[in-house]
Amino acid sequence: MKVARTGQRRLLVPAIALALLASACGGGSEDGSATDAPDGAVHLTWWGWNVAAVEDVVEAFEAEHPGITVEFRPYGYDDYVQALRPALTSSDGPDVFQLQPGGMVANYEPLAADLAPLLEADLGAGWRDQFHEEGLTQLAVDDKQAAMPSIMSAAGLIYYNQSLLDEAGVEVPTTFDEWEKACAAIVATGAQCLAHGAKDAWVNIDLFLSIINSDEPGLVYEAIAGETAWDAPEFVTAATEFARLFDGGIVAEGAASRAEYPDAFNAFISGEAAFIALGTWNTAGTMTNTGLAASAEGISGEPAGPFFSAPFPAAQAGKEPTALFGGPDNGWAVSAQSEHPDEAFALLTFLTHGEGQQIQAGLANIPAATDVDVSTDDVVVPEQAANIEQQQAAVGDLIGARQIPYPDLEAALGQALSSIVADPDSAAEAMAQVEQVSAGLER
Repeated sequence: MKVARTGQRRLLVPAIALALLASACGGGSEDGSATDAPDGAVHLTWWGWNVAAVEDVVEAFEAEHPGITVEFRPYGYDDYVQALRPALTSSDGPDVFQLQPGGMVANYEPLAADLAPLLEADLGAGWRDQFHEEGLTQLAVDDKQAAMPSIMSAAGLIYYNQSLLDEAGVEVPTTFDEWEKACAAIVATGAQCLAHGAKDAWVNIDLFLSIINSDEPGLVYEAIAGETAWDAPEFVTAATEFARLFDGGIVAEGAASRAEYPDAFNAFISGEAAFIALGTWNTAGTMTNTGLAASAEGISGEPAGPFFSAPFPAAQAGKEPTALFGGPDNGWAVSAQSEHPDEAFALLTFLTHGEGQQIQAGLANIPAATDVDVSTDDVVVPEQAANIEQQQAAVGDLIGARQIPYPDLEAALGQALSSIVADPDSAAEAMAQVEQVSAGLER
């Protein structure tokens, strides 16, 4: 296998994925040139920015398909986006490439093959029943299945360090009132409460979606569709509750100058903070021995823990903690320009409902195929197994998507939340700015 070396990946990539992908980079050349295939073999190129256990995947696929060789080319996220379109419109592009739900699917769908008829021919008329429905719909445009999900992920969780909660004598909170009281006790022990990288817009958006999906389940998706105003009272209330995280003693001081990765994440892993608000992608790097060891490479000393997850607490008394929101972490598409469409589809099949799903499940990633159970063989403590299984069950009943499919709207919401972090009294004005952008969108 040939793997080219590239720069740093997108910041929200789990530490375990980074570590495993880095280990797979050892056999590649610096220029990323193609590997010579054996005589008579078909050579496929596979591009992505966020893939775990590449070496294992390619080895298993090539063993199952002796007439095909695979070259994987990893990219940093920004480099990937810049390189993909010109590559797909030329004869030198990838046969199989990674897509993210949201704007990326909308942008690159015309350059991808329609997978639906291929899947029906391969798996039968009921092929959709073999996958999480959100994994399919978020990677489709109208009736075209542009990509197939690799693994599922969802936000709407807090991860916590059980040892720090025990030391402070507190329970996992289910409301903001309980959380503020727990934080006061945690801070009294000398630890931080919620490690948070407010410097990053995406993690602020995750917090806001967690709040509004508890306050008014599903309402935010009406706003994304342009059917409800972003400056309606419910959204101003949610924005005010978002501000409460920062001025109510929950978010640790200095969050505005912190990035989620590595700053907040390292503070959590090292035992400096009791909580972090992330999603299921964080499980491998905190609850498995392999993943925790990889995560600990970013800190000095041994990692803390044990770590567990729980639903994001409700901001309002009488409301339930948020339901998970998310979908496919990413997906795989076949280039419409591929000179080897059958072999490319065979690789996609392997990745999305073949042995590739078992490999991802073995890393504690949640499979996209519904008949594959996430593995709990490598948990740090036995009690984490049930926690991971609960996550997989919850991913089967998501309240909605995590990605906002309109880049301008996503940017406006991120900017609004940043302004609220700086000035908690600006919630109404900030949401009015979001509504102004939303009203001008073509949907």
